[in-house]
Amino acid sequence: MNTLKKFRFALSSYTDEREHKVGRFFQKLREHHSRILVRTKLMDLMQDNIAVINLWTEYRYKGYVYLKKSERKRLYKNLECIAKDFEAFKTTHRADDEQSRKKIAGISSAQPEITRVVLLATIMEYLSPRRGVYQYRASSSFGRLLRDPATETLIGDCNQIVTLYIYLYSRYFAVSDLKLRLLPEHVALHFQGIDIEATTGEFANYQNTKYAALQPIEEIVSINLLDITDEYFAKNDVSPKEFLQASRFAAVLSHDRDIVTKNLEVTYTRLVNAAMKRDDYKGALTLAHQSRDMQLISVVGHNGALYFMKQHEFKTSRKFAHHALKRAELVRDSYRAEGKYLYDEHRYHEAIKAFERYGNRELVAKCYEALFFEEQNKLGSTLTIESIQHHKSAIKTMHGYAKKSGSKQLIQHVDSLVKYL
Repeated sequence: MNTLKKFRFALSSYTDEREHKVGRFFQKLREHHSRILVRTKLMDLMQDNIAVINLWTEYRYKGYVYLKKSERKRLYKNLECIAKDFEAFKTTHRADDEQSRKKIAGISSAQPEITRVVLLATIMEYLSPRRGVYQYRASSSFGRLLRDPATETLIGDCNQIVTLYIYLYSRYFAVSDLKLRLLPEHVALHFQGIDIEATTGEFANYQNTKYAALQPIEEIVSINLLDITDEYFAKNDVSPKEFLQASRFAAVLSHDRDIVTKNLEVTYTRLVNAAMKRDDYKGALTLAHQSRDMQLISVVGHNGALYFMKQHEFKTSRKFAHHALKRAELVRDSYRAEGKYLYDEHRYHEAIKAFERYGNRELVAKCYEALFFEEQNKLGSTLTIESIQHHKSAIKTMHGYAKKSGSKQLIQHVDSLVKYL
């Protein structure tokens, strides 16, 4: 990289030209663009360096705090270490042609091109968990996989290790040689009739497995975009805008709308649940509406209504209640909770309005009784005819409260005072 470019990237959010190309690709991506042209460009980027695509999108669209610019630079150096280490391993541990054929013959009648099979078999042996270089972990960040193999174990889930397989393969042959084998909650590689289980480093045959599907290799980008994030790492809050952008990218890039829709539903649910966990119900409701999932909207409405009741924000509680399936019940409960809160705060007139909306005459009466006794306290502890006449206004008010309370005892008591007025 020349001095001008070094200076340029020193002031940029990108680490280098590779990230810049990936960033511009996603920045310019639009739903109306030709899918053929978009995928052609994506294949070029994958051939250049699929690891850059994956790491940049994790930084940009998943909000990992640790993936700052300096850390990404370090991870790219680790990627170079992996490539060099594999090249050294390949020189001394190249998979045997005949042995590879026998392994394939044991599971399938396919006869894939042997030179490429040998490379894949060598990658499988290099990254086999049995060697201790790689360890499987579900829902992992790609950064955990980009480590110096001389000092640390590479850790990743199925789509992350598949991405690393693709990267190593792309250094020798075209990534278009490969396909993806998609299974429920799982991803494997496929080459000319043979499946490659990257998490275990073994050949496989998933052809007759229920719900197994073959997809073009570029589908891995959509899968990674909508993959569940690594809970081991602290994350920035991914804004709904960024999330929706990533979702649109996945929809444009994906060949299978069912896959995108399913992953999108899972991711929306995860983001909504995460927002509710940190009591960001307004953000959760925004995401739920964007998902157009009525059940998810109802859950946020219900939970938000209960949360804001506890916070004594009753108007907000009722706004959330209107999004829930049991909206009438929640709205009624909010008026009861509001009335109780106001009653405990001695704000009886406001409590009466809330209890009236709740529809409970006994609680309304209880408020009028409290107002009666509050007014009675103005009379003092010792009553005389003179003091009764002095508090004429208070006694008339008490008389009104007693009637509204419906308490015969209070009415009789205030009537005994009124006769001296």
